[in-house]
Amino acid sequence: MSDPTVILEASKIFIYGAVSFILAMWWAPYLIDLLVWLKFWKKSSRGIDTTGKKLEVTAHFYEENEKKRLVPRAGGLLIWVTAIGMALFFWFILKIDPTSKRGQFLNFISRSETFYSNWYTFFASIFGFIDDALATLETGGNYKAGGLKLSYRLGLVTALSILIGLWFHLRLAMDVIVLPLTNLDLSKITLPFGLVGGWLIVPITLIVLLALWGSSMIDGFDGMSAGVFIPIYLCFVGIAFSKGYYDIATLLMVVVGAMAAYLWFNIPPAKFYMGDTGTMGLLLTIGVVAFLIDAVYVLPVAGFILVVTEGSVVIQLFSKKFFKRKVFKAAPLHHHLEAIGWLRHQVTMRYWLISIMSSVVGLALGLLVG
Repeated sequence: MSDPTVILEASKIFIYGAVSFILAMWWAPYLIDLLVWLKFWKKSSRGIDTTGKKLEVTAHFYEENEKKRLVPRAGGLLIWVTAIGMALFFWFILKIDPTSKRGQFLNFISRSETFYSNWYTFFASIFGFIDDALATLETGGNYKAGGLKLSYRLGLVTALSILIGLWFHLRLAMDVIVLPLTNLDLSKITLPFGLVGGWLIVPITLIVLLALWGSSMIDGFDGMSAGVFIPIYLCFVGIAFSKGYYDIATLLMVVVGAMAAYLWFNIPPAKFYMGDTGTMGLLLTIGVVAFLIDAVYVLPVAGFILVVTEGSVVIQLFSKKFFKRKVFKAAPLHHHLEAIGWLRHQVTMRYWLISIMSSVVGLALGLLVG
């Protein structure tokens, strides 16, 4: 007979995902109206790339979508306000009566699993919101392509990543990286100046989270980002649940429910865009979770389309800098596909399919490795 505790936890995860979806669907129109009232959109179309050079191939795409200037940014607020709001609600219920078994069951904030994930999510989303807010100013912010200056964003993400790495090392004593064929024991690595190898978790965390953050450019077409992220999150829901991390699985499922509601309003024609408010928190949170459940190796598999997207930009920049030529007509890859004739909804739905299949493979790998 199946363990009744496991069945209850599984039921809670699915129910919370559904509740999150309903709540987000309920208040999304109010958020959209507020963002429209605030005129929370870019006031001018992008005319230059991240290097400051004039756009060539993709310029006419922005001109053809002139009306999209009036679509507000910061739609990621729908996801994080819903998720963090639900977490705090059930946490307060438990605080009213700490001895209540029902309150303990309903709550999914725990210091060992989700407290710091929520903290990291909150600050990452705040930084993302600041970037979105600056991009909506008449000046477009202090970055050539709009928003917060790239060096500032890089510095903020670096600082957050280092703090998380220090937490992994100093508080969780995380010194083993689980891999498919072997486990990398950092404590057995000798470092200069008498340092223990466990400190390597800090730069490893930094590299992984910076790489994830760099893939935020997936938020390019209506419906693309959420449709790509949902399967990845569901993959980690399954892995977390299989390893007994029920609070983490619940948190991720709540985020999935809110993302599904966001996607409802982001399918063409989009009512709002996720912006860095959403992508920064979503990407960095899944990175933290991957470390907590010993499934970092799953990230490049489940997030294959993220790797491809970020890789296309790296290849393009490298080729332009050293060979003075382009590999792609435009970067990221989805703009290249658009430039060679693919319709935006074709690119978006095919990206969804790739994300679904790569996440299925990632889930299988995570379950096999354990």
